[in-house]
This record gives sequence, C-alpha cells and structure tokens, in this order.
Amino acid sequence: MAPTSPPDSGVGLGYGIAIAVSILVLISAIMLASYICIRSKSAGREEATSDGVAESPAAEVKLGLDRPVIESYPRIVLGDSLRLPRPNNGPCSICLCDYEARDPVRCIPECNHCFHTDCVDEWLRTSATCPLCRNSPAPSRIATPLSDFVPLAFQIR
Repeated sequence: MAPTSPPDSGVGLGYGIAIAVSILVLISAIMLASYICIRSKSAGREEATSDGVAESPAAEVKLGLDRPVIESYPRIVLGDSLRLPRPNNGPCSICLCDYEARDPVRCIPECNHCFHTDCVDEWLRTSATCPLCRNSPAPSRIATPLSDFVPLAFQIR
C-alpha cells in the first residue's frame, strides 16, 4: 500500500496565524491609546501651579468694585422706627438677619436696594452686582441700562 498523505492542514494553520496577528495588533493599539491618554493627562498636570489650580490669563481680572466707589454710596443709621429709606421689606438679603435699631445700612443708588453696610461692602468687593436684583451698580460704557430696552417683539406691532 502506498502511504497516504495526511489531510491538508495548511488552511487551518493560516487561520490561526491570522487570528494571532489580529490579537497582537489589537493589544498594541489599546496600549498605544492608553499611553497617549496618560501622556496627555500628565501634560495637563504640569501646567497646574503648586496649589493644584491651573494658571489662566483671566485669573487677574478684578470682579468687584473699588473701595472709593463703595464708600460713595449713601450710608445711613437706622433709627428706632427701623424704616428703610427704600422699598426694602424683610431681612438683609445677604446675611438674612433682621434690621435692628442703630444698624448702619448702605443703599445702592442704581436700584435703591439697602443692606447692612458690612454685608454689602464685602459683597461689592467681590461682585460688582446688586445681591438682590443682580443689576450692576458699576459705571459702564453703555449709556442706557439694558432694562430700558424694549424687546423686539413689542416693537413690531
């Protein structure tokens, strides 16, 4: 008898090699993506300061008002009647404490809202808006306040 040749196993071997190469390429791609991701995160950390806060050019922008501007607003001391000169009712909107006799109160002239002097002075040093209505008491380049503008829908009629 003639020796029989073994079945052709070359086709099965080719599939095995293709699968192994595909797995190696996939693992290499995942490792490369992980490396790039980790590298970009560490580059972002290097830009942060020692406090852990990233430096930005807008960090030096002053948002509040200057002391002379704040001091120019009218300051009064409440009498025994506790009557505010403006249409405020209820407690101070900043500290939520009721007004008492002899409390110093400062009023913002642009919106006529009054607050305890200590409360509103501190507020205006950090934020240039009224704590109640959020209107800006700071002098602006716009001659007409935005609240005076009529919406376009009302002008069409």
